[in-house]
Amino acid sequence: MPEENAFWTLVGIIEEYFEGYFTEEMIESQVDQLVFEELMRERFPKLVNHLDYLGVQVAWISGPWFLSIFINMIPWESVLRVWDVILFEGNRVMLFRTALALMELYGPAIVTTKDAGDAITLLQSLAGSTFDSSQLVLTACMGFLAVTEARLQELQEKHRPAVLEVIEERTRKGRVFKDSKGLASKLYSFKHDPEPLIEEKLHKAESEDTPVDADRSHSSNLEEFLAGDDSEVDSVPDLQEQVVWLKVELCTLLEEKRSAVLRAEELETALMELVKQDNRLQLSARVEQLEREVAELRQALADKREQEAQMIQVLMRVEQEQKLTEDARISAEHDLAAQKYAVHVLQ
Repeated sequence: MPEENAFWTLVGIIEEYFEGYFTEEMIESQVDQLVFEELMRERFPKLVNHLDYLGVQVAWISGPWFLSIFINMIPWESVLRVWDVILFEGNRVMLFRTALALMELYGPAIVTTKDAGDAITLLQSLAGSTFDSSQLVLTACMGFLAVTEARLQELQEKHRPAVLEVIEERTRKGRVFKDSKGLASKLYSFKHDPEPLIEEKLHKAESEDTPVDADRSHSSNLEEFLAGDDSEVDSVPDLQEQVVWLKVELCTLLEEKRSAVLRAEELETALMELVKQDNRLQLSARVEQLEREVAELRQALADKREQEAQMIQVLMRVEQEQKLTEDARISAEHDLAAQKYAVHVLQ
Protein backbone atom coordinates (compact mmCIF):
# COMPACT_ATOMS: atom_id res chain seq x y z
CA MET A 1 0.00 0.00 0.00
CA PRO A 2 1.39 3.47 -0.85
CA GLU A 3 2.37 5.71 2.05
CA GLU A 4 -0.41 8.22 1.43
CA ASN A 5 -3.07 5.51 1.33
CA ALA A 6 -1.66 3.97 4.51
CA PHE A 7 -1.77 7.37 6.20
CA TRP A 8 -5.40 8.03 5.29
CA THR A 9 -6.32 4.49 6.29
CA LEU A 10 -4.83 5.12 9.72
CA VAL A 11 -6.71 8.43 9.93
CA GLY A 12 -9.95 6.65 9.07
CA ILE A 13 -9.36 3.96 11.70
CA ILE A 14 -8.59 6.54 14.39
CA GLU A 15 -11.59 8.72 13.55
CA GLU A 16 -13.98 5.79 13.15
CA TYR A 17 -13.00 3.42 15.95
CA PHE A 18 -11.03 5.62 18.37
CA GLU A 19 -12.92 8.89 18.39
CA GLY A 20 -11.94 11.00 21.40
CA TYR A 21 -8.83 8.93 22.09
CA PHE A 22 -6.18 11.29 20.77
CA THR A 23 -7.71 14.69 21.54
CA GLU A 24 -6.14 17.21 23.89
CA GLU A 25 -7.99 15.89 26.95
CA MET A 26 -8.06 12.21 25.79
CA ILE A 27 -11.48 11.82 27.37
CA GLU A 28 -12.45 8.50 25.79
CA SER A 29 -9.06 7.01 26.59
CA GLN A 30 -9.48 7.88 30.27
CA VAL A 31 -13.03 6.51 30.24
CA ASP A 32 -11.86 3.22 28.72
CA GLN A 33 -9.17 2.89 31.38
CA LEU A 34 -11.81 3.16 34.10
CA VAL A 35 -14.00 0.66 32.24
CA PHE A 36 -11.11 -1.79 31.91
CA GLU A 37 -10.25 -1.43 35.59
CA GLU A 38 -13.84 -2.28 36.54
CA LEU A 39 -13.77 -5.33 34.25
CA MET A 40 -10.49 -6.36 35.86
CA ARG A 41 -11.97 -6.07 39.34
CA GLU A 42 -14.92 -8.20 38.27
CA ARG A 43 -12.85 -10.93 36.58
CA PHE A 44 -9.51 -10.89 38.45
CA PRO A 45 -10.11 -9.48 41.95
CA LYS A 46 -7.08 -11.23 43.44
CA LEU A 47 -4.74 -9.81 40.79
CA VAL A 48 -6.13 -6.28 41.16
CA ASN A 49 -5.83 -6.46 44.94
CA HIS A 50 -2.20 -7.49 44.55
CA LEU A 51 -1.56 -4.58 42.16
CA ASP A 52 -3.23 -2.21 44.63
CA TYR A 53 -0.99 -3.60 47.37
CA LEU A 54 2.07 -2.90 45.22
CA GLY A 55 0.78 0.59 44.37
CA VAL A 56 0.34 -0.18 40.67
CA GLN A 57 -2.62 1.34 38.87
CA VAL A 58 -4.25 -0.76 36.18
CA ALA A 59 -4.10 2.21 33.79
CA TRP A 60 -0.29 2.17 33.98
CA ILE A 61 -0.39 -1.24 32.32
CA SER A 62 -3.39 -0.98 30.01
CA GLY A 63 -2.90 2.65 28.93
CA PRO A 64 0.04 1.98 26.57
CA TRP A 65 -1.75 -1.10 25.22
CA PHE A 66 -4.88 0.84 24.29
CA LEU A 67 -3.15 3.95 22.94
CA SER A 68 -0.79 1.95 20.72
CA ILE A 69 -3.43 -0.69 19.86
CA PHE A 70 -0.82 -3.24 21.04
CA ILE A 71 1.78 -2.19 18.45
CA ASN A 72 5.29 -2.82 19.87
CA MET A 73 3.62 -4.32 22.95
CA ILE A 74 3.12 -7.87 21.66
CA PRO A 75 4.74 -9.70 18.71
CA TRP A 76 3.82 -8.44 15.26
CA GLU A 77 1.95 -11.59 14.27
CA SER A 78 -0.30 -11.26 17.32
CA VAL A 79 -0.81 -7.55 16.57
CA LEU A 80 -2.03 -8.35 13.07
CA ARG A 81 -4.46 -10.96 14.39
CA VAL A 82 -5.88 -8.49 16.92
CA TRP A 83 -6.19 -5.77 14.26
CA ASP A 84 -8.00 -8.22 11.97
CA VAL A 85 -10.66 -8.79 14.61
CA ILE A 86 -10.95 -5.06 15.39
CA LEU A 87 -11.46 -4.17 11.72
CA PHE A 88 -13.85 -7.08 11.21
CA GLU A 89 -16.05 -6.22 14.21
CA GLY A 90 -15.76 -2.46 13.72
CA ASN A 91 -15.45 -1.52 17.41
CA ARG A 92 -13.04 -1.51 20.35
CA VAL A 93 -14.34 -4.66 22.03
CA MET A 94 -11.31 -6.69 20.93
CA LEU A 95 -9.03 -4.21 22.72
CA PHE A 96 -10.62 -5.06 26.05
CA ARG A 97 -10.79 -8.78 25.33
CA THR A 98 -7.13 -8.95 24.33
CA ALA A 99 -6.02 -7.03 27.41
CA LEU A 100 -8.11 -9.31 29.64
CA ALA A 101 -6.68 -12.36 27.87
CA LEU A 102 -3.12 -11.15 28.56
CA MET A 103 -4.04 -10.65 32.20
CA GLU A 104 -5.49 -14.15 32.36
CA LEU A 105 -2.41 -15.68 30.75
CA TYR A 106 0.16 -13.87 32.86
CA GLY A 107 -1.78 -12.93 35.99
CA PRO A 108 -0.51 -15.91 38.04
CA ALA A 109 3.07 -14.79 37.41
CA ILE A 110 2.29 -11.17 38.35
CA VAL A 111 0.80 -12.24 41.69
CA THR A 112 4.19 -13.63 42.74
CA THR A 113 5.99 -10.28 42.38
CA LYS A 114 6.95 -8.23 45.43
CA ASP A 115 7.63 -4.83 43.85
CA ALA A 116 5.75 -2.47 41.53
CA GLY A 117 8.66 -2.18 39.11
CA ASP A 118 9.09 -5.94 38.97
CA ALA A 119 5.38 -6.42 38.26
CA ILE A 120 5.30 -3.94 35.36
CA THR A 121 8.60 -5.15 33.90
CA LEU A 122 7.57 -8.80 34.13
CA LEU A 123 4.21 -8.17 32.47
CA GLN A 124 5.82 -6.18 29.65
CA SER A 125 8.34 -8.97 29.11
CA LEU A 126 5.70 -11.70 29.13
CA ALA A 127 3.37 -9.76 26.84
CA GLY A 128 6.24 -9.19 24.42
CA SER A 129 6.78 -12.95 24.22
CA THR A 130 3.18 -13.83 23.27
CA PHE A 131 4.13 -15.54 20.03
CA ASP A 132 1.19 -17.95 20.02
CA SER A 133 -1.30 -15.61 18.38
CA SER A 134 -3.90 -18.36 17.97
CA GLN A 135 -4.01 -19.01 21.70
CA LEU A 136 -4.22 -15.28 22.43
CA VAL A 137 -7.10 -14.67 20.02
CA LEU A 138 -8.90 -17.84 21.12
CA THR A 139 -8.61 -16.87 24.79
CA ALA A 140 -9.76 -13.33 24.04
CA CYS A 141 -12.73 -14.25 21.85
CA MET A 142 -13.97 -17.37 23.64
CA GLY A 143 -12.99 -16.62 27.22
CA PHE A 144 -14.58 -13.16 27.43
CA LEU A 145 -17.82 -13.42 25.50
CA ALA A 146 -19.53 -11.40 28.23
CA VAL A 147 -17.50 -8.34 27.19
CA THR A 148 -19.80 -7.00 24.48
CA GLU A 149 -20.23 -3.60 22.88
CA ALA A 150 -23.46 -3.01 24.80
CA ARG A 151 -21.73 -3.82 28.08
CA LEU A 152 -18.85 -1.48 27.27
CA GLN A 153 -21.20 1.35 26.31
CA GLU A 154 -23.04 0.92 29.59
CA LEU A 155 -19.81 1.15 31.59
CA GLN A 156 -18.58 4.08 29.50
CA GLU A 157 -21.76 6.03 30.21
CA LYS A 158 -21.24 5.22 33.87
CA HIS A 159 -17.66 6.53 34.08
CA ARG A 160 -17.73 9.40 31.56
CA PRO A 161 -19.32 11.98 33.95
CA ALA A 162 -16.55 11.40 36.50
CA VAL A 163 -13.86 11.96 33.86
CA LEU A 164 -15.54 15.13 32.60
CA GLU A 165 -15.84 16.42 36.15
CA VAL A 166 -12.14 15.81 36.82
CA ILE A 167 -11.17 17.56 33.58
CA GLU A 168 -13.40 20.53 34.39
CA GLU A 169 -11.93 20.79 37.88
CA ARG A 170 -8.41 20.60 36.45
CA THR A 171 -9.22 23.33 33.93
CA ARG A 172 -10.65 25.57 36.63
CA LYS A 173 -7.61 25.11 38.85
CA GLY A 174 -5.33 25.78 35.90
CA ARG A 175 -7.16 29.04 35.19
CA VAL A 176 -6.80 30.20 38.82
CA PHE A 177 -3.12 29.29 38.79
CA LYS A 178 -2.62 31.20 35.56
CA ASP A 179 -4.29 34.33 37.00
CA SER A 180 -2.26 34.19 40.19
CA LYS A 181 0.90 33.68 38.17
CA GLY A 182 0.05 36.78 36.16
CA LEU A 183 -0.26 38.86 39.32
CA ALA A 184 3.03 37.57 40.66
CA SER A 185 4.70 38.40 37.36
CA LYS A 186 3.34 41.95 37.54
CA LEU A 187 4.66 42.44 41.06
CA TYR A 188 8.08 41.07 40.09
CA SER A 189 8.24 43.26 36.99
CA PHE A 190 7.22 46.35 38.95
CA LYS A 191 9.93 45.72 41.52
CA HIS A 192 12.70 45.37 38.93
CA ASP A 193 11.47 47.67 36.16
CA PRO A 194 8.56 49.91 37.26
CA GLU A 195 8.68 52.34 34.32
CA PRO A 196 6.49 50.39 31.83
CA LEU A 197 3.79 49.78 34.42
CA ILE A 198 3.91 53.41 35.61
CA GLU A 199 3.56 54.62 32.05
CA GLU A 200 0.64 52.23 31.59
CA LYS A 201 -1.08 53.66 34.67
CA LEU A 202 -0.39 57.23 33.53
CA HIS A 203 -1.78 56.44 30.11
CA LYS A 204 -4.93 55.05 31.70
CA ALA A 205 -5.26 58.13 33.89
CA GLU A 206 -4.84 60.49 30.91
CA SER A 207 -7.40 58.58 28.88
CA GLU A 208 -9.87 58.99 31.75
CA ASP A 209 -9.05 62.74 32.06
CA THR A 210 -7.75 62.25 35.59
CA PRO A 211 -5.01 64.67 36.73
CA VAL A 212 -1.87 62.78 37.53
CA ASP A 213 1.31 64.15 39.02
CA ALA A 214 4.20 62.92 36.88
CA ASP A 215 6.72 63.60 39.65
CA ARG A 216 5.30 61.19 42.18
CA SER A 217 7.85 59.19 44.08
CA HIS A 218 8.65 55.57 43.41
CA SER A 219 6.90 54.49 46.60
CA SER A 220 3.70 56.36 45.75
CA ASN A 221 3.72 54.75 42.30
CA LEU A 222 3.95 51.36 43.91
CA GLU A 223 1.10 52.18 46.27
CA GLU A 224 -1.07 53.42 43.40
CA PHE A 225 -0.23 50.40 41.29
CA LEU A 226 -1.13 48.04 44.08
CA ALA A 227 -4.21 50.06 44.97
CA GLY A 228 -5.38 49.90 41.38
CA ASP A 229 -5.29 46.10 41.49
CA ASP A 230 -6.93 45.55 44.86
CA SER A 231 -9.03 42.75 43.49
CA GLU A 232 -5.92 40.86 42.42
CA VAL A 233 -3.84 41.62 45.51
CA ASP A 234 -6.67 40.54 47.78
CA SER A 235 -6.41 37.10 46.24
CA VAL A 236 -2.76 36.71 47.30
CA PRO A 237 -3.49 35.94 50.98
CA ASP A 238 -6.08 33.42 49.88
CA LEU A 239 -3.53 31.74 47.64
CA GLN A 240 -0.95 31.82 50.41
CA GLU A 241 -3.44 30.28 52.80
CA GLN A 242 -4.21 27.61 50.23
CA VAL A 243 -0.51 26.91 49.79
CA VAL A 244 -0.05 26.63 53.55
CA TRP A 245 -3.10 24.40 53.81
CA LEU A 246 -1.85 22.21 50.97
CA LYS A 247 1.54 21.91 52.65
CA VAL A 248 -0.12 20.88 55.90
CA GLU A 249 -2.28 18.38 54.06
CA LEU A 250 0.77 17.04 52.23
CA CYS A 251 2.66 16.59 55.49
CA THR A 252 -0.38 14.88 56.99
CA LEU A 253 -0.67 12.55 54.02
CA LEU A 254 3.04 11.74 54.14
CA GLU A 255 2.77 10.99 57.85
CA GLU A 256 -0.27 8.80 57.23
CA LYS A 257 1.57 7.04 54.44
CA ARG A 258 4.57 6.44 56.69
CA SER A 259 2.29 5.13 59.43
CA ALA A 260 0.50 2.92 56.92
CA VAL A 261 3.81 1.54 55.65
CA LEU A 262 4.97 0.81 59.20
CA ARG A 263 1.63 -0.77 60.00
CA ALA A 264 1.83 -2.86 56.84
CA GLU A 265 5.31 -4.03 57.79
CA GLU A 266 4.10 -4.92 61.28
CA LEU A 267 1.14 -6.80 59.86
CA GLU A 268 3.40 -8.60 57.41
CA THR A 269 5.74 -9.60 60.24
CA ALA A 270 2.80 -10.77 62.33
CA LEU A 271 1.46 -12.68 59.35
CA MET A 272 4.82 -14.37 58.85
CA GLU A 273 4.88 -15.34 62.53
CA LEU A 274 1.36 -16.72 62.25
CA VAL A 275 2.35 -18.62 59.14
CA LYS A 276 5.40 -20.04 60.91
CA GLN A 277 3.32 -20.96 63.94
CA ASP A 278 0.67 -22.47 61.72
CA ASN A 279 3.37 -24.40 59.87
CA ARG A 280 4.72 -25.70 63.17
CA LEU A 281 1.25 -26.77 64.22
CA GLN A 282 0.72 -28.46 60.88
CA LEU A 283 4.08 -30.21 61.17
CA SER A 284 3.28 -31.37 64.70
CA ALA A 285 -0.09 -32.68 63.58
CA ARG A 286 1.55 -34.38 60.62
CA VAL A 287 4.18 -35.98 62.85
CA GLU A 288 1.51 -37.28 65.21
CA GLN A 289 -0.44 -38.65 62.29
CA LEU A 290 2.67 -40.36 60.93
CA GLU A 291 3.42 -41.82 64.36
CA ARG A 292 -0.11 -43.20 64.56
CA GLU A 293 0.25 -44.67 61.09
CA VAL A 294 3.59 -46.25 62.05
CA ALA A 295 2.04 -47.74 65.19
CA GLU A 296 -0.83 -49.12 63.14
CA LEU A 297 1.62 -50.59 60.63
CA ARG A 298 3.62 -52.18 63.42
CA GLN A 299 0.48 -53.68 64.92
CA ALA A 300 -0.58 -54.95 61.51
CA LEU A 301 2.89 -56.44 61.02
CA ALA A 302 2.67 -58.19 64.39
CA ASP A 303 -0.75 -59.55 63.47
CA LYS A 304 0.63 -60.78 60.17
CA ARG A 305 3.51 -62.52 61.92
CA GLU A 306 1.12 -64.17 64.36
CA GLN A 307 -1.05 -65.34 61.49
CA GLU A 308 2.05 -66.63 59.72
CA ALA A 309 3.07 -68.63 62.81
CA GLN A 310 -0.39 -70.11 63.05
CA MET A 311 -0.31 -71.03 59.38
CA ILE A 312 3.08 -72.69 59.85
CA GLN A 313 1.70 -74.76 62.72
CA VAL A 314 -1.28 -75.80 60.62
CA LEU A 315 1.03 -76.78 57.76
CA MET A 316 3.18 -78.84 60.13
CA ARG A 317 0.09 -80.69 61.38
CA VAL A 318 -1.02 -81.31 57.82
CA GLU A 319 2.43 -82.64 56.93
CA GLN A 320 2.40 -84.95 59.96
CA GLU A 321 -1.05 -86.23 59.07
CA GLN A 322 0.05 -86.70 55.48
CA LYS A 323 3.09 -88.66 56.67
CA LEU A 324 0.92 -90.88 58.86
CA THR A 325 -1.43 -91.45 55.96
CA GLU A 326 1.49 -92.38 53.72
CA ASP A 327 2.83 -94.84 56.31
CA ALA A 328 -0.61 -96.41 56.66
CA ARG A 329 -0.87 -96.73 52.89
CA ILE A 330 2.53 -98.43 52.67
CA SER A 331 1.62 -100.79 55.52
CA ALA A 332 -1.66 -101.66 53.82
CA GLU A 333 0.16 -102.38 50.56
CA HIS A 334 2.57 -104.70 52.40
CA ASP A 335 -0.33 -106.53 54.06
CA LEU A 336 -2.07 -106.89 50.71
CA ALA A 337 1.09 -108.28 49.14
CA ALA A 338 1.49 -110.78 52.02
CA GLN A 339 -2.13 -111.92 51.65
CA LYS A 340 -1.68 -112.40 47.91
CA TYR A 341 1.44 -114.46 48.54
CA ALA A 342 -0.36 -116.60 51.13
CA VAL A 343 -3.22 -117.22 48.69
CA HIS A 344 -0.74 -118.19 46.04
CA VAL A 345 0.99 -120.63 48.39
CA LEU A 346 -2.33 -122.21 49.35
CA GLN A 347 -3.25 -122.67 45.72
